[in-house]
Amino acid sequence: MDGRRTALVTGATSGLGRAAAGVLAATGGWQVLVGARDHHRGAEVAAGLGPPAHVVALDLASLDDVRAAAARVAARGRLDALVLNAGVQLPRADRASADGYELTFAVNHLAHFLLTVELLPHLAPGARVVVVSSGTHWGTWRRSGPFPAPRWADPRELARPRRESGQRAYATSKLANVLFGAELARRHPEVDVAVFDPGLVPGTGLHRGYPAPARAVYTVLAPLLARLPFASGVEQAAAGLAAAVTDPPGTSGRYLERGVETPSSPESRDPARARELWEASLELTRP
Repeated sequence: MDGRRTALVTGATSGLGRAAAGVLAATGGWQVLVGARDHHRGAEVAAGLGPPAHVVALDLASLDDVRAAAARVAARGRLDALVLNAGVQLPRADRASADGYELTFAVNHLAHFLLTVELLPHLAPGARVVVVSSGTHWGTWRRSGPFPAPRWADPRELARPRRESGQRAYATSKLANVLFGAELARRHPEVDVAVFDPGLVPGTGLHRGYPAPARAVYTVLAPLLARLPFASGVEQAAAGLAAAVTDPPGTSGRYLERGVETPSSPESRDPARARELWEASLELTRP
């Protein structure tokens, strides 16, 4: 062993995840595991980060693949940080994952929930778990702009494909991220949990799931969106995410809005709802 700590970053082949992985690798103190749906692309990113980086094939749209990836990560030894960054945003909530679940909820919440549960026995004492959420979980103009507010329901209902706005499904999945982080902190005090909101980051490519015309419009609007008061550049957001991994421990379950600890939305601070989400997620991810 060379003394480096090890961090697994999901969604590390593009956008915020790739940039944050680069920041961590550049410190010299971290070995980065690049979580990647496309193994070839992940290998290219890992090679670019240098010898401390390795690719981990991980398709978050398949729970079987999540289990297999967790087993491969566990076989490498103790994990010091788990960065749950990957996410999808789609035009509508009618697409299904390999397991038949609504794709946004499946990737943004269920897969990361399962990955965490599978890796909990293999986390080093005091390991950091960083859950990347979004100000869209508030559903207010100040923090999420024109995004529709989340619409919470029984998690089993949220897991069903349906005719609903993909943006609303995304905001709801980001609310699930905050609830999950809070419940993880309550149930597992042996780990240090931070929920990170990078602000609006127009350069991350999150709009890649939209049709070509919509992507073109977004590309034109991105420079204007970057000027909004709740927006951040990719490099700025990546530095904040990396700091959420490397900073000294804080109150586990804390919500970091662009790196500053602050309360999350009132709706996200409901312990009964967080418990319900945890129990339903165990049921939904059971083999």
